[in-house]
Amino acid sequence: MACVGRNDPCPCGSGKKYKKCCLDADAQRLAVGAGERGASPPPIRMVTTDLDELSNSTLDLIKAGDWDRAEAACRELQKRYPDQVDWIWRLAVLHQARGNRSEAAQCYREAVEFMRSHQGFDEQSIAHMIQSAADMEAEPSAPPNDGPTSRLGNSGVSEGPPSVS
Repeated sequence: MACVGRNDPCPCGSGKKYKKCCLDADAQRLAVGAGERGASPPPIRMVTTDLDELSNSTLDLIKAGDWDRAEAACRELQKRYPDQVDWIWRLAVLHQARGNRSEAAQCYREAVEFMRSHQGFDEQSIAHMIQSAADMEAEPSAPPNDGPTSRLGNSGVSEGPPSVS
């Protein structure tokens, strides 16, 4: 199994951060496996930060179709956490939900550049952003979708970026 950071997109494709999706289940599977071998794994402690809460609330606003408030939340992320990729990623997801594919692609590309210029981002996360940009550019004239949930459900759009902790 590839090493996935807790703030990386979950490999199951749910669109959530790994820590908010499969981390607990994976930890339990590891514990069961370790128990069978007679060893106990170290405990996993979940930590939620203000960054996580604001970033995740932005996604909730996007999913609810409250795009003006979601955009304001993206700008708040940018203001409060300019050294994190979350605000760029969330803005890309917002543009995608609104059907603004070329703007979404541009934001995904900006996220790639951000991730390449900051330490702590793995190649899998960067590749995910590159693919997201390519997906948006594949049909730049596509009409807006029926709402953010139709694109965010299992589309591979990640809930949260791999923040550097």
